[in-house]
Amino acid sequence: MLALMNTVKPDSLDVDNDKFKSIMKISSKGSIEHRRDRSGGSDEDSAKTLQLLRIKGFHRLLPEGIKALVNYCRYLQELSLPYSLLSDELLLALSSENQMQLETLRLEVHPETKPFPRVSDKAWFTFSSHLPNINLMLLSYMTSEDDQSPLFAPYVPITHLYFGEAPSEATMLRIGYQCPQLIELVIAAYGPGLLDHALLSVAQRCPRLNAVGLGDCEITCSGLLEFVTLCAKRLRILYVWETSLIEDSELDVAKLSKNVSLLLGRTWVPEYIPLC
Repeated sequence: MLALMNTVKPDSLDVDNDKFKSIMKISSKGSIEHRRDRSGGSDEDSAKTLQLLRIKGFHRLLPEGIKALVNYCRYLQELSLPYSLLSDELLLALSSENQMQLETLRLEVHPETKPFPRVSDKAWFTFSSHLPNINLMLLSYMTSEDDQSPLFAPYVPITHLYFGEAPSEATMLRIGYQCPQLIELVIAAYGPGLLDHALLSVAQRCPRLNAVGLGDCEITCSGLLEFVTLCAKRLRILYVWETSLIEDSELDVAKLSKNVSLLLGRTWVPEYIPLC
């Protein structure tokens, strides 16, 4: 979560590599950038038990390649790729393999990859029905409201949402209606305007939300307290920059910290951000 507060765009979302026996990255040149096998088997065996696959730099994946990938990587647990590579064929292929053990699908969206592919509701519905417990992580660097709209649609089972650029209020309000399975929300920046109303809307309509990170935003102390009051029983992670908190007539930062700590049942304070 904390890495996404950095204003520098990472090549890809950090992944906990240590939990995987074998990892492979494939670049657009077709070369293997990184590979580690701790299983002790041969190259052929390690490829057939591949658990984490990152794909970047390709403009598209052909249906034949998708089918071969799915058939070959039946033990794949995490798949990380640009949003531009999504297609009905890919989702349906992932949904057709009964032995598929996929647990996490990570998608990264950047403005330079437009136009975005059109993925049908039917393909998403088939995918989410076949993998009902999938963790769908979406990292968005989009800034335009029109560009954000296609990312949130019915049957897209987003569980972890990371905004690397400031989303609009309309986008935030859409999350509550389109992402009922949301578990984690990270907002690196937001504005202009207060985040209070939009964050409360998400809290009210996303009953599974239990992790929130707020970076360069503006939210009143009273607004954050109201949010925590709604989510206290399920909120495991609350990361808020101290500089994002706006004191009001009812609460200052010290009183807010005390009240939030009481609600969460543990000591909580906002993150201190040194002013450069």
